[in-house]
Amino acid sequence: MARVDNIEDMKIFWVFNHPAPYKVQFFNSLGVNNDLTVYFERHFEKGRNPTFYSEQVRSFHALYGHPLKLGAFDNFSFKAKAILKEHQEDDIVVINGWRTLTEQSLIRYCKRQKIPYVFAINGGIVKKEENNISYSLKRDMISGASLYLAPDENSVEYLKHYGADPKRIRLFPYGSVSDEEILPEPVNEKTKTRVREKKKIQGTRAFVATGYFVKRKNFDRLIEIWANMPNDNTLYLIGEGREKKAYMRLIKKYRLENVFILPYMNHKDLFSIYRAFDGFLLPTKEDIYGHVVIEALARGLPVFASSCSNAAKMVIKDGANGRLLDFNNIEEVVLALTKGFDPNLASACIESSHPYSFEQSALEHEKIFTAFLEERK
Repeated sequence: MARVDNIEDMKIFWVFNHPAPYKVQFFNSLGVNNDLTVYFERHFEKGRNPTFYSEQVRSFHALYGHPLKLGAFDNFSFKAKAILKEHQEDDIVVINGWRTLTEQSLIRYCKRQKIPYVFAINGGIVKKEENNISYSLKRDMISGASLYLAPDENSVEYLKHYGADPKRIRLFPYGSVSDEEILPEPVNEKTKTRVREKKKIQGTRAFVATGYFVKRKNFDRLIEIWANMPNDNTLYLIGEGREKKAYMRLIKKYRLENVFILPYMNHKDLFSIYRAFDGFLLPTKEDIYGHVVIEALARGLPVFASSCSNAAKMVIKDGANGRLLDFNNIEEVVLALTKGFDPNLASACIESSHPYSFEQSALEHEKIFTAFLEERK
């Protein structure tokens, strides 16, 4: 591994599954002061709206695999190992995850060739029940890295559970918004009214939930809860996915005139429409992280979430910038959403998002990598 004398000399090679916009934005920040090359295993993830991949590469080198695709997520690339060989002498080699056959082959190659590598995860949750084969595979893939990157304490426990050396684990702030996307101050009532009129958002108080319409997001539970909410409190579900028809059937079943489904919106449009709402909802059954938590806070929205999102558990402070709720308890949720909000809540929400900007995340990664290289000297 090469030696560096200052941060601007750092050569970084990073393997990531696909060019998700939040990751591209982070890489653009990390690439400002570093020679960063990112190998994306595939051009896109199956099922994503094409506009999801709208973020442009600006300050790093992007390489793309043409792998054998194995379902919506898994893949195997014959080209990946050759590219890694070209970069194995870079100062930092990062393998982001272990689940694809491509990632598994690169991890095994690094171990065989004794190449120091950083193992990064976007988040992790230890399964309550797991068979020995699954556990052994995860332990084989996760143990043995020179350094680990985890975004929260739950993910640290995940790494430790599967064999990571606790002394080698570093926490990092997971970049979810840019500095310029964080509101300088809360939205005033005049602006909120104007946005509501323009976007045709109804209700005395309006709440929003965004994401892919799949069962684990638990949006059907929100619709059931809304059958117990006052008529002037509206719910907007924004996104797309296979559960949409089920949501529409529930809305019809409960004869709800205060629940609306809006089509998928890109990052920019979402951040604009967030100004019309009073609160953000995340009733998820499982999220290894949850970028939407930080995005909502950055726009001044208090977040009402289940404790099944690692980001929510880490960032949400009850009563300060939202609430952690049991969405199986209808009475608890209705009470939390209908009681008056502290007028200072929006300011606290915005403030709590600052550590999780792409720019701040890049800076913290640079510090971690520099300390790691100094140690290796």
